[in-house]
Amino acid sequence: MAVLYITEVLLYSCFSFLMGAFLLQLLPFNKKPSILIQERWLYAAIAGVALFAFTPVLVLILSLSQGNDLSILAQSVIFTFTIGKAWAFTFAVAVFFALYLFTFPVLKEKRFTVGALIFTVVLLFSIGWSSHAASLTEWTGFLFHSLHFTAVSIWTGVLIIVGWFSKDYANWPAFLKWFSPVAAICFGLTMISGFFMMTVIMDVSEYVDAWPINYGQALLIKHLFLLPIFVFAFINSTLMKKKLHKQKEFDPRPWIKAESIVLLFLFATTAFLGQQEPPHASSEGMYSPLFAYFYSGAVPPGNPVQFGWSSMSTLFSLTAVLFFALSFWSWTKKAASMTFFMSMMVVLSMYIALITGLH
Repeated sequence: MAVLYITEVLLYSCFSFLMGAFLLQLLPFNKKPSILIQERWLYAAIAGVALFAFTPVLVLILSLSQGNDLSILAQSVIFTFTIGKAWAFTFAVAVFFALYLFTFPVLKEKRFTVGALIFTVVLLFSIGWSSHAASLTEWTGFLFHSLHFTAVSIWTGVLIIVGWFSKDYANWPAFLKWFSPVAAICFGLTMISGFFMMTVIMDVSEYVDAWPINYGQALLIKHLFLLPIFVFAFINSTLMKKKLHKQKEFDPRPWIKAESIVLLFLFATTAFLGQQEPPHASSEGMYSPLFAYFYSGAVPPGNPVQFGWSSMSTLFSLTAVLFFALSFWSWTKKAASMTFFMSMMVVLSMYIALITGLH
């Protein structure tokens, strides 16, 4: 199962790289820093999409093999299962995408960059076709998953390209002027589509009751990662604008890199979440090892879990508030690594506060 989580994160990263690279290519030079992207990296990302999207299909084929002819079984899975047909479509689009990239100068002429961006969106939607939410509804799950994935890819992709592939930090105020509202819109779309997908998969009123199982743990941790994202979003927009206005030589890229790493952690949590049984399909009494480690009591079978303040949950909540404040304090010390560490401690403290408050 670990290979599924790793390849899922790599798949999200490939999409984000492609989306960020092509979106920034469309912008005028005075709206972004100088960026260096090698064409071979684009080929690698396209190949990664085709390869990493195949992993769930391969896992399904191997799980169904049981002595059967693998070639016949693979043909059956690819052409009859939704997950297989979605990958076959993804592979075909990826091949044409690579040929398009080979034929046209997508990094030099914007009209061809638009075509590359369309290819990327089509690939994003092909992944949405095989998603869990899409399998539970006719069209709405597919559309909301695709919207969710696209919004996150735009947001994360721009951060990855600007943070890790920029040669300088010129034009940064102009970059922030358009990226801050774009990131806010992407965040809003991510929240709306994510909430809808959660309502499709589980009863929202049983959100806390799902925490003892792997699915609920992953969902909780994913939501807690929004806290450091809030920290870095505020730093990289509001505080960064003020800082650059006073100190034009200040390099903002370390904080952009830190925010992109937080989003990659969010990808990892999402990858784990996507491979877990939802509450309605989970076996009773099969609690998450992580939950069992932090929760000292026993959950009575059949009884809903409830949250209530205890001395431990109150203590760790205050600790989380302290680390939250220290995240911004470390910003004043120009230490992006320290801000990152403090924001991760916010997640850990709030997690322990919530788990120790269950009864």
